[in-house]
Amino acid sequence: MIFAIPYQNERIAGHFSKADTFVFTDKQQSTTKENPALNSSNCGGKKDLLALLKSQKTNTVLVRNIGQKMLAKLLNADIRVFRTSSRISLDTLQLSELTELTNASQGRPCKNSKQHCCKKYTSIKPTALKPLQKISEKFTVLGVKQ
Repeated sequence: MIFAIPYQNERIAGHFSKADTFVFTDKQQSTTKENPALNSSNCGGKKDLLALLKSQKTNTVLVRNIGQKMLAKLLNADIRVFRTSSRISLDTLQLSELTELTNASQGRPCKNSKQHCCKKYTSIKPTALKPLQKISEKFTVLGVKQ
């Protein structure tokens, strides 16, 4: 299972698509990649971010905050999303204590409706709910400055 973690200031970033980098880990090794959405002035950067996640064969992402549209795209790509409740460090995570997001409505609504990419989509289509699975494993993110 490959986890993607939005990473900034040695912690899980406050907003998914605004993280400086992403840490990809499979519990044995970790790599970091720059966030392609960070310096983009339009929604193309978010498409590039989704493509990066898919190219890394990501199964699960950890977030603090995420928008409804990006959450819908992740769920539709069969990527599981877990929300953390605070700015936890990456030393050791126990996913059984995190909240799994299973519907796009659990994300933040778009605040900037004047942006072209937000105008295209006036509503979020509900995604099919998947059965919740408990992940009780602990893992350490390797190769990341703690």
